[in-house]
Amino acid sequence: MELNGKALVWGIALFLILYVVHIVFLPQLVGEAAATGDNAGILYTINQALGLATCLVPGFIAAKKAGHHGFIHGGVVGGISTVLTALLAMVWAIITGGKFFGLETLPFWLLINAFLCAFAGLVATNMVEDQES
Repeated sequence: MELNGKALVWGIALFLILYVVHIVFLPQLVGEAAATGDNAGILYTINQALGLATCLVPGFIAAKKAGHHGFIHGGVVGGISTVLTALLAMVWAIITGGKFFGLETLPFWLLINAFLCAFAGLVATNMVEDQES
């Protein structure tokens, strides 16, 4: 089995960008008052949708660019990206003195994110196969 490095780089880069938007910029944009006010339910829904998109879109794009083995390409993107974001969060916590969520949840997120990216990659590969038929 041959992995497409360029497709993996695209997927990982997209995951990291979406992660930063989700974790860093979204809270800054809405502010704490909005997150605890009347719009808390809407913001929670947006937060969850963006979190899901952070996994699904990069896996889909990586598999689409690779054109084959979408499940594997998506899973690799999800796994590597999750480890990288955990490292980024740890470095950020050390630099800012902030709270780090801890490594005890990393295996859970590694499994979930890799599966979601792999699922999206599988969908992308199946779409390509359906169009060729």
